[in-house]
Amino acid sequence: MNEKKPVLGYDKFLMMALLKEGPLSLSKLWEKSMLFLSLIWYQQLPDKGQPLMEQLFFRFAHVRSELEDGRAEKVIHGAEAEMGKLIKKGWINLNNDDKYELTPDGLIKAKKYEKDMIKEANMVDTELKPSTTAINTTYLDGFLALLKLGSGLISGSMGLIADGTDATMDTIEAILVWLGIKYHRENLSAFLVIIGLFVASITVGFDSVTHILAAYAGHSEPITMPYLVIVVEGIAIMAAVFLFYYQRFVGKISNSLTLISQSVDSKNHIFIGTSVIIGAIFAIYGIYFIDAIIGLGVAAGIFIDAIGLLREAISAERGEENDYSEKYSLPLQECWEENKLIAFRNWVLYALWGEELRTREEIVASLEKAFHPENYIPVLSELNATCSEKYDFDGNFNNLIKPLLEHELLMEEIEEYLLTDMGEKHLKDFINNFKYYDVHRSDALLLAMTRDEKTPDELYEKSD
Repeated sequence: MNEKKPVLGYDKFLMMALLKEGPLSLSKLWEKSMLFLSLIWYQQLPDKGQPLMEQLFFRFAHVRSELEDGRAEKVIHGAEAEMGKLIKKGWINLNNDDKYELTPDGLIKAKKYEKDMIKEANMVDTELKPSTTAINTTYLDGFLALLKLGSGLISGSMGLIADGTDATMDTIEAILVWLGIKYHRENLSAFLVIIGLFVASITVGFDSVTHILAAYAGHSEPITMPYLVIVVEGIAIMAAVFLFYYQRFVGKISNSLTLISQSVDSKNHIFIGTSVIIGAIFAIYGIYFIDAIIGLGVAAGIFIDAIGLLREAISAERGEENDYSEKYSLPLQECWEENKLIAFRNWVLYALWGEELRTREEIVASLEKAFHPENYIPVLSELNATCSEKYDFDGNFNNLIKPLLEHELLMEEIEEYLLTDMGEKHLKDFINNFKYYDVHRSDALLLAMTRDEKTPDELYEKSD
């Protein structure tokens, strides 16, 4: 096995399970693996019926994984194959009870992997502080400003140059936001971001009108490198999707209007970037005004958002208590809740396939044991990203099982449930969808965002 594998690969995941729970059978190791795979909500394939924001986020997650995990040696071959590799290394033994256990050398390695993961979890807690969020936003906005301005000057895209100028202003705003959070002047920072939104709406609207008039008069300047524009804005959109979710999540758990305002700005950049890409595509065919028309709609949307945030800022300045968690919801929050149901259903299929359970009582008992809050799942438990509350599997069993019956993934026969060929194929396709098993910093951050919002103080306890 390649020694250059990232901080946490599948082999290390399995060794952490053995460290925490002692000797385990192959079936138990598969259980841990299935639970982990089922609960990685952002790696699910996007559904056609999902909102655009959710589809963009899922696409972004898959592209990021492919870019980070391009080496073939990290592909999963299954728990048994991984354990065989670890036995050859001398880190694992198969005892007389057909259970895998750590050797003395393996124990040392497993403790190191656990320590690394705990350290990673502590660093993630720091990343979810408002001040750190503001700093990370500053760095990313600065990078995007340089990328857009440089590419705009090279390609001759006025839309990209204008977007780069706006990104430069965002960088300055992000610095001011960080200072406002650091020196407890968040209301002032919120007002600055809102002013920036008003300026952006006016600027985008003015540029759009000017562009339309120029196109009408036949004075539009062609984009010399439209494909460069498309690539750059594609990168910018993925960054904006991440920033939107990151800022909105931290803004909600810390009740920070400043970060929520920044998340609105990031959302607007998704639409601005999209309009620039559409403009570049049409420019290839000699049509130079489509992005400007879209820009007018984007400008109106930014202006409306700015008015709403201004009202919130004035209310906060007056000392009124505001709870932003309901009003500014996360588009992916419902998706995460739905994914927990998907995880439960995947487990039902696995229980029928791997554990050969049949009756409702057996399946419910298996679900309750697998998704019990105290059940240890490597990585997820360190990140506090497991199911933190008990779910009423018995009371909700019919709703849980209904989609599996409708899609003919399982069938019911005399109070027993049987896995169909389609169900077995679905389960195998689900497992094969996860080509890589490595957890990077971005993965840890996304997984940590599934924590319950009711415990924000726990997020800051280690770092304050």
